[in-house]
Amino acid sequence: MAGNKFLNPLLKIVLCMLGMLAMGYFLYPEIESGNFSDNLTVIRALVFLGFTYLLVNSVRDILGQNRQ
Repeated sequence: MAGNKFLNPLLKIVLCMLGMLAMGYFLYPEIESGNFSDNLTVIRALVFLGFTYLLVNSVRDILGQNRQ
């Protein structure tokens, strides 16, 4: 897949952490107030989960490189 070598895994981790931080900043007040009915909140939660998935894959790539 062409996208696998597009960015350095460390840069992917930094970008994912920044994305998770930004989404968490906007999600936290909504979660704290208990307002889950807003569509934007659901979309932000899905984007947060996407960043989490990419972060886990990037960490797995780095750990896989160290073993080889």
